[in-house]
Amino acid sequence: VSHFTADSYSCIKGRGIHGLLHKLSENLRIDSVGTTYCLKIDVKKFYPSIDHAILKRIVRKKIKDAELLALLDEIIDSVPDEKGIPIGNFLSQFFANLYLTELDHHLKEECHVKYYYRYADDMVILHSSKEFLHGLLVYLNHYLNVERELTLKSNYQIFPVDARGIDFVGYIFYHTHILARKKNKQGLIRKVLALRKQGRSEEEIRLQTANRVGFMIHCNSRHLLKTLNITGMKKFSDVAKTTGKFEGSKLHINDVLDKTMKLLAYELTDSKHNADKCLTIQYEIEEELLQADETTKTEWVKHITFTGSKSLVSQLQGIETTDFPFMAKIIKQPLARGKCFYKFVDPG
Repeated sequence: VSHFTADSYSCIKGRGIHGLLHKLSENLRIDSVGTTYCLKIDVKKFYPSIDHAILKRIVRKKIKDAELLALLDEIIDSVPDEKGIPIGNFLSQFFANLYLTELDHHLKEECHVKYYYRYADDMVILHSSKEFLHGLLVYLNHYLNVERELTLKSNYQIFPVDARGIDFVGYIFYHTHILARKKNKQGLIRKVLALRKQGRSEEEIRLQTANRVGFMIHCNSRHLLKTLNITGMKKFSDVAKTTGKFEGSKLHINDVLDKTMKLLAYELTDSKHNADKCLTIQYEIEEELLQADETTKTEWVKHITFTGSKSLVSQLQGIETTDFPFMAKIIKQPLARGKCFYKFVDPG
């Protein structure tokens, strides 16, 4: 991962779609002149077109262990015809990033492109000059053809950002705001209307649409969510003391990191080991449960977790009983010298 530039976001820990979203929107906001025009491209049949010999050569520049190289070669060659990598394999996502990382370095270090964003084979480049982007398109096409045996899709675009926005990773980006892609908005609306037609409770609707709403809250969708009236389930940022009767099996805090949870209650007690407080939280998370007919069903399951995290205690103190339940997730934030702390954030 250390070989990847900061401009690649797909399947890299700590980045992802929303890391890209925040970076792109910030650059558009602070430098409207330098981001006047957009070049948007992607590769035709990217994963099936990755050449085995080229990929192996790239891997050998980074890895020298003979046994590991033999294992990686076996994985690469599991796809016949010397082209393509296994779809769905996590290593394939790493290979795909690695296959284009040299291009990332060329664009940043030789072409001096300031605003560049890549998510797998989808690329966006911003510049003040349309002519510069046309010239860069020629360079990109040549590099991909010659160095990687790849072909750009014919639907490449060079356009002024203010004219229509940048359709990228599910959102439409402008200099002043971000919109959700039309099909994502329609998907949420249809889901809510279907659940209401079935007579589902508002709380169940909010829970079943949490992933879609989580996607929407990262763009300018307040009016849509208000119109649909599905914002009643609070997020952690909407609330900021309470106790409850605690039920459920115990889970270690590291077992629930980055999982969307429905926080039900918490309790602070004196620690038996030091002067700090011990925090107990009760919550529900979605799990696959085995049914009597041997099928599985996703259900919300109640658990409790004990922790001495001062940061979580600080966040929860002051929350009132009436604020529960609400949606949140716990993340682990690294600090210097190998230390870390836990933090409640909104699900997304």
